[in-house]
Amino acid sequence: MKATVNADKLVCRYGPGANYLYLIALNRNTPLTLIGRADGNNWVLIENRGRSDSHDCWVNGEFVQAEGDMKHLKVVYPDGYKIPVSPYYGPTTVLSATREGDEITVSWIEIIVSPGKYESPNMFPYIVEVWHCVNGEYIFETLGTTYPAIKFIDQQGCDQPSHGRVYIQEKHGYAGPADIPWPGY
Repeated sequence: MKATVNADKLVCRYGPGANYLYLIALNRNTPLTLIGRADGNNWVLIENRGRSDSHDCWVNGEFVQAEGDMKHLKVVYPDGYKIPVSPYYGPTTVLSATREGDEITVSWIEIIVSPGKYESPNMFPYIVEVWHCVNGEYIFETLGTTYPAIKFIDQQGCDQPSHGRVYIQEKHGYAGPADIPWPGY
C-alpha cells in the first residue's frame, strides 16, 4: 500500500512501538510502501530498501497518509516479523507474574546491559510487550523500563486471552523473549 509521511519528522524503528530502537528518520512527504501492521496497535511496517544493509522498519500509522485503509494490511507482528537478535545477551527469566484486581505485576531476573551497548542514555534496557484488555478493548502495548519489574492494567471483557513477554534491549538488538506466565482472575 502506498503512503506518505505527514509529520515533519517520523522515526522508523526496529519494532512496532515507540520504545524500540531507532533506525532512521523520515521527512514530511517521504513516499512509503506499507507492507504490514502490528496486531492491536496502529504501527505499520514499511519497506526500507535500497542498500544491502537496509532493514524494513516500523512507523506510527497516525503520522502516515495511506492510499487505503491500513486495517486491510496483513498482520505481521507478532507472527511473521522478527525483531533483530542481540549477539551479546541471552534472554532473562520471568520470576513472577501476579494479579491484584486489574493490576498485573511482573518481575524478572536483572540483566546488566553494558553502558557501551546503549543506543542512548534514555534507552530502556527492558521492553515488555503486552496484549491485554483495557476498557473492553484488546490492545498491544510496548512498555519500557530500566528496572526488572513493571505494573500495568489487564481487565476482563475481551474475547482474546491476554499475554506478554519480556525482551532485553541493547543497541545491536534484542534478547529473548521470556514469556510471561499470565495470572488468572
